[in-house]
Amino acid sequence: MATTEAQRFFEDVQTGAELVSREYGPLTVIDTVRWAGLQENTQQLHYDRDWVREHAGLRTFIASGAYRQALLMRMLTDWLGPRGVLRKLSVRHTHSTFEGDTMRFAARAVEKSPDRADRWIRCDLEGANQEGRGILVGQCTLVLPRRD
Repeated sequence: MATTEAQRFFEDVQTGAELVSREYGPLTVIDTVRWAGLQENTQQLHYDRDWVREHAGLRTFIASGAYRQALLMRMLTDWLGPRGVLRKLSVRHTHSTFEGDTMRFAARAVEKSPDRADRWIRCDLEGANQEGRGILVGQCTLVLPRRD
């Protein structure tokens, strides 16, 4: 999979359309240890199976919310193309992502700017695991170039 997709344009986006979806996973200890190291996050909740079972009452470790949000942002910025901008992002995490889980994210256009000079698109965001259980919801504002 290419890390940057083709350039998208404002005129080509229709309100109500699903813009992009992507799946990541399954979540591994390598994913969570790398992310924890990058963030200097030493919470055992994100990498220590035995500690999590004993002290947190969970079946295994979980992904950090910041890791999941980074994957969501990657999906959006890859879709936007090199001249697009992720202007604003707001996310609420609704359920944990556990070792072995898959994360599926999607963005749907819900509103477009009527102003030709300000080419924003507001999107609803959602994430779910492999069982279809919601793991996050949110909104973002994207800015795309015009063809002209």
